[in-house]
Amino acid sequence: MTDQEQTTETPPATPEPVHILAPLVRSLPAAYLVFMLLVGGFALSTMMFLVQFRMEVEPFILLTDSRSGRLAVYSHLARACACLLLAFALQRYIASLRRIRRNAPDALDRFLKASRFLWRALFLCALLVIGMGIWAFDVRRDPAADFAVGQEIYASNPEPKVQVEFYLAETSPGKGLEERILRETGERIWLPVKPILSNENFLQAQVGLDPDQTPVVTMKLNEEGTAIIRQASQEHRDKPLAILVDGEVIMAPNIAGPMGSEIMISGFDTMEEAQRIARSISGNE
Repeated sequence: MTDQEQTTETPPATPEPVHILAPLVRSLPAAYLVFMLLVGGFALSTMMFLVQFRMEVEPFILLTDSRSGRLAVYSHLARACACLLLAFALQRYIASLRRIRRNAPDALDRFLKASRFLWRALFLCALLVIGMGIWAFDVRRDPAADFAVGQEIYASNPEPKVQVEFYLAETSPGKGLEERILRETGERIWLPVKPILSNENFLQAQVGLDPDQTPVVTMKLNEEGTAIIRQASQEHRDKPLAILVDGEVIMAPNIAGPMGSEIMISGFDTMEEAQRIARSISGNE
């Protein structure tokens, strides 16, 4: 009699239970992408804040046109803070999803905490956006009030006035015209005796950068100055408009079409020169 070998089958292994929030792990790639965008937004906004801060602010003193200058500085700072806060909140959310993927025992608790923090961050950023939007609307709807605030700043920080004048120039000599030399190119132009615009026609000025990262000054005209430049740009079309700063011709672009209440001038040697002109114009009484 032979003994029969008795074989026993090993029962199949019980699959590891899947976490109830496991489907959320599929959103990890999208979360990583948003996180990288937020980090990039933080870096860009910080860089723009530093550039604008360099143009607008000296230690504790705003240099250009008051509320609009402050808005430009603080809007970049607000975006940087919002991106940083959201990136930090999203990083916690991503960490909780990774714990869910590993089926960690405390994954649910971590996920709930991270979700609450993310929603609070979104709420704070929404309040920040609403507040900045209200501020921007208030600044843009009342330029005169913006200028009035700027007057208080410059009254406490007086400096020598800069004389800015606009002339309807000619490219050839004529009766009653005076020959002048363009600073940048050395070209000769001829100017009449009286300018069409001078300091009393400007409300305020703000420093900025053109696409080539060279300083420019954008000036806002009062009603009288706007009417003068609008009529002059129609009558003097395709001829040069000479812009003089303290008697020196810094630029003389040809008038291409009708002009309005804002004029941008360039041709400055340094950022300090542009800031000095903006301060002087915005400090006019």
